[in-house]
Amino acid sequence: MRGQRSAMSRREALILQSLINHPWLLHDHLEEVAALELARPEANKLRAGIIAAFANDHHHSPGVEEQAEKMRADLEARGLGEVLQRVERAITTVAVWAARPGAAREDVLATWQQLVVLHQKTHALLREKKDAELALAEETSEANLAWLKDVGARLDSLDGTEALIEGFGELSGRFRKSV
Repeated sequence: MRGQRSAMSRREALILQSLINHPWLLHDHLEEVAALELARPEANKLRAGIIAAFANDHHHSPGVEEQAEKMRADLEARGLGEVLQRVERAITTVAVWAARPGAAREDVLATWQQLVVLHQKTHALLREKKDAELALAEETSEANLAWLKDVGARLDSLDGTEALIEGFGELSGRFRKSV
């Protein structure tokens, strides 16, 4: 039986897929990408491969589809093809379509910012949850129990959070206003 942490999280997979399909994100977000806390060793390995491929300057062609193709080819050449497939399998929704090829730059950036902020908030709350659990284990009190419940509720509220960005998707042809 596989544990909860054995599969790559959907959000981490979406972050990695965004970088693979839109390598141009690394121009402005390389330090942010390098600093992300990723839970799975395979996610860290793929991120390192993405950064190394980007550093090789292979992904600076004018066409975004060509950039993505070169990135995938480079990652496969580095032996990361199986991890690429796991990323694809971890994404069980098509709702975050801006992580896929063909999305407008502005939609990709809006999605990227949302994914990273939610990822960082989740990791901060997971650290806080560990602290709350330790506090409750050391001293069983109403305050410590309330803290643990509060952190759990905040974690639950982040699950599956989607940004409601006015006009999101218009540039990619995804948003249709009803009359």
